[in-house]
Amino acid sequence: MKRENILILGGGGIGQAAGLILAKNALFDYHITIGDMFEHAAKNAGKFINEGANCERCYCITTPASGLNDEMKALLKKTDIILDCLPGSEAPRIAQYARDYKCHYANLTEYVKETEEVINIATGSENGFVLQTGLAPGYINVLAMYLFNKFTSTYNVEKVDSVNMKVGALSKHAREPYFYAYTWSP
Repeated sequence: MKRENILILGGGGIGQAAGLILAKNALFDYHITIGDMFEHAAKNAGKFINEGANCERCYCITTPASGLNDEMKALLKKTDIILDCLPGSEAPRIAQYARDYKCHYANLTEYVKETEEVINIATGSENGFVLQTGLAPGYINVLAMYLFNKFTSTYNVEKVDSVNMKVGALSKHAREPYFYAYTWSP
C-alpha cells in the first residue's frame, strides 16, 4: 500500500484535531505535515498531534501567508492530499495550489462565494475536490442522509416531505458577508 502524504494547512484547533485523528488511524499509512504561517502554531500543532497519537507521524512547516516559497513548492510536489483548515477566504488560493500540483483537496469552509470559486478551479481536474466538509453543512448533511435512508428503509417509502437539521453553534443573528457570528470568544 502506498504511503499517502497529507498536508494539513492551518495549525489551529481544527487542524490539530484532524491531524490527531489521522495520526491515530492505524488502518492507513500517512505521512502528515501540518503547516501554519506562524512557526509557533505549526510546532505546537505537530507536538500536540505526535504526543496525542504517541508516535512521530506528523511534521510541521511554517508556510508563507501568501504565495509559495521554495520549501512549499517542494512539499506540494510530493503531497497527495491537502486538507485546508485555513479561514474560508483562503480556499480559492489553496485549491489553486492543489490543482497546480495535482493534489486531492478537501476544505471545511462553508463560504458560498469561495466554494463557487473552488468549483471553477476544480472543473476538469483529474483529482478529487471535496468541499464544505465541516460541521455544517458537511457533517450535518451526512447525518441527515443517514437518517433519511434509515427512515425510508424502515417505513418502506421513497421520499419524505422535508428534513430539517440545525447546528446549535450557529447564531440566528449572523451578519454578512459570510453569515457567521461569534457565539463564544474566538
